[in-house]
Amino acid sequence: MKYSIQLQKNPIEESVRARYAMIIPILRGMLYSTKADVVKECGGFDKITFEVFSRIYNEHPGDYGICFEYAVHAAIRSRDKNIHPYVSNVLNDYCRIKDSAESILFAIEKSGQSYVMESNSGLINRESRILVGSTGQPAKLQKHMSNIVKAFRNPKHAEKLPLSIRGIWKADLFIGGPHTHQWVGTTLKVRKEDLESASGLRIAMYPEPSNRESPKLDEERNLVLCPLPYGGEFMQLFGASFQILKQIIHSRGVQPSKVQLVYEDDQIVAKWLVDRKQFPVLEIIQALEPIQQKDLIEQRVEEVPSSKSNVEMVAPIAIVRE
Repeated sequence: MKYSIQLQKNPIEESVRARYAMIIPILRGMLYSTKADVVKECGGFDKITFEVFSRIYNEHPGDYGICFEYAVHAAIRSRDKNIHPYVSNVLNDYCRIKDSAESILFAIEKSGQSYVMESNSGLINRESRILVGSTGQPAKLQKHMSNIVKAFRNPKHAEKLPLSIRGIWKADLFIGGPHTHQWVGTTLKVRKEDLESASGLRIAMYPEPSNRESPKLDEERNLVLCPLPYGGEFMQLFGASFQILKQIIHSRGVQPSKVQLVYEDDQIVAKWLVDRKQFPVLEIIQALEPIQQKDLIEQRVEEVPSSKSNVEMVAPIAIVRE
């Protein structure tokens, strides 16, 4: 298996290309949330064409949240101008992590597949620690990663984790500084009302319900509340891009009507996808990368470690920019 590594070099400046950029993590999230038995029947992720995907995909209650996680992860990873500086400031102000924010995706989805970054990615090493906002020596992330994954599958394994991080398996992302080797467990919810605290979680992200909400510390839950700006481009772009894919899926791979997608930019992006419906979804994702914007993406392909690895699938890799 191969995976692609992308480094963002310039900000996204144009609305159609911005939609292309947001479609990538949303489509990836939708694909990887597809049930394992369905994927197997189709011959694996590599064999699922966009046309087949539009027919087999059935949205489940948590899928919107899964795509939201992938989108936030991608926004931090790509230095999105609306998200990355904001998250970096929150890390600095509330977690004392004085570094440019990076993101590690930790997503074990309902399909039973594991998307966990392996330790040889370069971001997780023996010095990587999990900050929880309390006194005491922070736990080491690499040392406990195996039990964190096991705890997700069976909460009884949480007893094998240090008391300070026994709820860390509920994290969606690990956000932190690759140079300081400090990370915080981060939970993402599409509704603020659904936020839950757990030992080891430190940051809670959710779409901003109003344009007046700022980051703050919830001392009772020991969570730094980090509302993502809705009035800016990120959440609006996420909503528009998610809608494009949903309308194509609803149309079973046929170009959505003007009633379904009113705006011309949405129609343009939908047509680009529909015109390529006979190609595998993963190839379409790769094809989207360079057209986001000229010189936006620097890409190379790397081999994933052999199947002997105890990690079933590797997540989109977060790369440290020099």
